[in-house]
Amino acid sequence: MNSDPLLNAAIDGRYVIISRLARGGMASVYHAHDTRLERDVAVKIIHSHLAEQPDFVERFIREARSAAKLSSPHVVNVYDQGVAHTPIGELPYLVMQLITGPDLRSQLAQHGSLPLGMALTITRQVLQALAVAHQADVIHRDVKPENILLDKPLDINAVLDKPVINAQVADFGLARAASSATQTATVLGTVAYVAPELVTNGSAGPTADIYAVGIMLYELIAGTLPYNGETPVAIAYQHVNGDIPYLTELADWMPAHIDSLIRLFTAKDPYKRPRDAFAALDALDDIIRSTPEDIAIRRVPVFPQSPAATPPTATQQITSQNFTPAATTGTQRIETLPQASDTATLPKKAQLKPQPTLPERKKRRLWPIILFLILLVASIASTTGWYFLYGPGMRITIADVQNLTAIEATEKLQEQGFTISTVREFSDTVEKDHVISTSPKGGSSIHPDSVITVTISNGIRYLTVPTVAGKTAEEARELLTATGFNKISEITDYSDTVEKGTVISQSPEADASIPHNTEVSYTVSQGRAPVTIPDLATLTRADAEEKLSSTGLTPVITEEYSDTVPEGQVISQSPQANSAGLRLDEVNIVISKGPELIEVPNVVGQQSGSATTRLKNAGFNVQVEKILGGFFGTVRLQDPEAGTMIKPGSTIKISVV
Repeated sequence: MNSDPLLNAAIDGRYVIISRLARGGMASVYHAHDTRLERDVAVKIIHSHLAEQPDFVERFIREARSAAKLSSPHVVNVYDQGVAHTPIGELPYLVMQLITGPDLRSQLAQHGSLPLGMALTITRQVLQALAVAHQADVIHRDVKPENILLDKPLDINAVLDKPVINAQVADFGLARAASSATQTATVLGTVAYVAPELVTNGSAGPTADIYAVGIMLYELIAGTLPYNGETPVAIAYQHVNGDIPYLTELADWMPAHIDSLIRLFTAKDPYKRPRDAFAALDALDDIIRSTPEDIAIRRVPVFPQSPAATPPTATQQITSQNFTPAATTGTQRIETLPQASDTATLPKKAQLKPQPTLPERKKRRLWPIILFLILLVASIASTTGWYFLYGPGMRITIADVQNLTAIEATEKLQEQGFTISTVREFSDTVEKDHVISTSPKGGSSIHPDSVITVTISNGIRYLTVPTVAGKTAEEARELLTATGFNKISEITDYSDTVEKGTVISQSPEADASIPHNTEVSYTVSQGRAPVTIPDLATLTRADAEEKLSSTGLTPVITEEYSDTVPEGQVISQSPQANSAGLRLDEVNIVISKGPELIEVPNVVGQQSGSATTRLKNAGFNVQVEKILGGFFGTVRLQDPEAGTMIKPGSTIKISVV
């Protein structure tokens, strides 16, 4: 087998390829080392035979742009993107966060199914990632276990210990901005998780992601997909027409609200699902809170799947224009009568004998028949006219009332004979109490007895700013996001008092009522600012204290005697000069008290021996001078005099008589 030519290659002179982690239909993923930032990363490189195809390259770049603007602990981070000059040509690449754990598909294959609580926890983290994506106007469009990465293998036997699980959503290669997710002839996605609207008309919104999450949640709990078939079209048909099975039929202990949640997420009508991941999270959290712990640890017993039994990881294409639902199994038998002119096929008794030509007088008797036919045609025409002009076939074109006031729109539609039903929702563009839209849309032709739903604007949605000061940066962003803000900025600054990673302040202030699209910012502490310890050598005590205070450091002072350093100057410091520190750090400095001096004791009048002993015990040297032979042995003079302050070790001269 030939070795991979990219192994040991340095992508853009920076990312050194160590090993290949996986190979997909569009690209290979490698374990690499970033030599600039000294960290291990994952590098995704498009296959050389696809690098010449603009569609694949555009999708590859779209993945980088979609994922790079998302910030969540549950989204695989994208660090860099470019085109690398490799041994096999110029290839686009992405640099991503390296996740060392397995993907969710491999864990599901290994265990067969997951405990209920573990499945709900993973689903919640996936929805947290999608909430950030939906807030950024990004739809993933390919949510499935293969694209959910874990930091470590799952231990389904440790559910009683409530193991910490961290799931991250990867592969935004199929992601599109919600504003561009209109109908398309080709629907990309994995057929096992594709939403019905993607099959029927190719449209994809945030609710398509919610549908895929619902299918995946069912699979995590049941250990199998709700819809199976021999062909992608057969599976797609079930997504459009089939009913999702009940989990309560697999396990009698399964709470009914789990089935309700899955059916909410997988409703055929996208308008009946949660509108986005935020709304889905609210519904899921209610379910998690209402699920007892003794139920959350239980699992549907399923034998682990063999690799061949797992759904294909490759993206399958379903062309919505070519999708045709399967025909019914029953056949209808339609018998047709032979044509009147084909008398050869009729029984002999049914064949008409040739008739002689009627006399002129008999022809005149045909007028009642002709009159009957005229009346019949007139009746049919009248009935048809009634059907289309007054009856069930009657159609009226709905007036376009968009941007009219609610009162004006209601009056105009009621004048056309329609029954009006109104709903209200917030709008950033339509003035309050004006019409956002109608369903059916203006310009559509419908029967006047139909009900038209008119959506009235409540104006811009105002939100109350929550208190994020004192919370961690992650908690602040999650709280603001959950409140409904979609323009959030994070600023960093040093703080002497607020712990690193904690929010110092916010703008606007907490409890302010502002439009939901107003930018909200918060400042996160980087901890105490770094400083360089100054050199305090030869400084006086006052100068040293002033220099430390101006640097933001706290002086801690002690004093010592010194025979070499003048009194009041710095003898030493700790930490050493020019070392790194942080504001408010303590710097210990030792100040000189000058040389140590002791008082000379009074030994005049004492005997020579005791005087010498006393002086030596005090720390002095003694020089004895005898006067007149020192016959009496009494000290009469001493130099220096008693009470003088001198250095220890000095010599005291005593005169003995």
